Amino acid sequence: MSTTTEAPHKPTAGPKTAQSLTLADLVKTYASRGREQVTAVKGIDLAIEPGELVALLGPSGCGKTTTLRMIAGLETVTSGSIKIGDREVSQLPASKRGIGVGFESYALYPPMSVRDNLLYGLKARKVKGAEKMVASICDRLEMNDMLELRPAGLSSGQKQRVALARALVRNPPVLLLDEPLSHLDASARQRVRRELKVLQREFGYTTIVVTHDQVEALSLADRLAVMDAGVVQQFGTPDEVFDDPANLFVAEFVGEPQINVIRGVAKVTDGKTRVEIGADSGSLETGVTSVADGTRVTVGIRPQDCSLSAEGSGAEGISTTVAYFEHLLEFGLATTTVAGMEEGVVVQTPAQQSYEPEQKVVVSAPPERVYLFDVETGVRLR
Repeated sequence: MSTTTEAPHKPTAGPKTAQSLTLADLVKTYASRGREQVTAVKGIDLAIEPGELVALLGPSGCGKTTTLRMIAGLETVTSGSIKIGDREVSQLPASKRGIGVGFESYALYPPMSVRDNLLYGLKARKVKGAEKMVASICDRLEMNDMLELRPAGLSSGQKQRVALARALVRNPPVLLLDEPLSHLDASARQRVRRELKVLQREFGYTTIVVTHDQVEALSLADRLAVMDAGVVQQFGTPDEVFDDPANLFVAEFVGEPQINVIRGVAKVTDGKTRVEIGADSGSLETGVTSVADGTRVTVGIRPQDCSLSAEGSGAEGISTTVAYFEHLLEFGLATTTVAGMEEGVVVQTPAQQSYEPEQKVVVSAPPERVYLFDVETGVRLR
């Protein structure tokens, strides 16, 4: 369900032009004659502080780009409200909203050089010092060597950097970025991501970034809204979303390696809850107190929270067998199987440890990190 939370802090490095952005019960429905209506965005509520960077994170088709386009004025609003500061803008044309937009599709002017693409909007509005502003942004984004080139002579990554620079150079009170780093190679993505964060902090843009890349969202955002099927499933800081997921979708979508999801049965004894896994594979203690004895539940355990012990060591947990082990230099990943179950358990191990196939091991985890979810709805049990 859609939720609204307070910002974790008020950004300190922002210009006086930075403004809040508020979405209230925002809905977008597509309708055409002879076809069934499709509601792409289903009543989103978000309150974004001046100078805050918020990421809209979710799979393709979840409604995040449609939400961004409604804020920008490129899609009509079916119902609901969009406010920049105290100003209602949901019915204003895009040109009247004062928003900077960086598109995944670049939207560059083919006949113009990169320099002229960046200068065009500034000169049209007769902004003083336009050349200096462009030079500063190009220096920060390492673009000086492409200023005289035209879009046709640029790689996809270079085009995306130009589109990003064109949005940034306007120094807008609200900045919207649609997949701003998706076409960059790995090394350029890391550099531009860091520079984007520095620029956003320095100039204080109130920013929304649309992305399907959780690393990008977790590293950039002050808060992130995890979306699915047109609904905000959870809105919070990266730590809140990772450590305290609201439901199974959020738990599975956020986190790499992906969270382990297995079925179990809750057993309550003397006020403590354990979850039995498999027929005779053992159990895990959990901090959940609201579940009744005998309830079938979905169990979520992040690989980073799991630990392995040799069978017979006396450790309490799930008895498993190592299927295969991946040594990834910084850490290892042991994929284990549980007798009588299709689901396995992946465990992230310290770099100095290694395991052999068919090795018998016990998987354990701290009770507070063993999450339980309703089998039918996926809602988090607490």
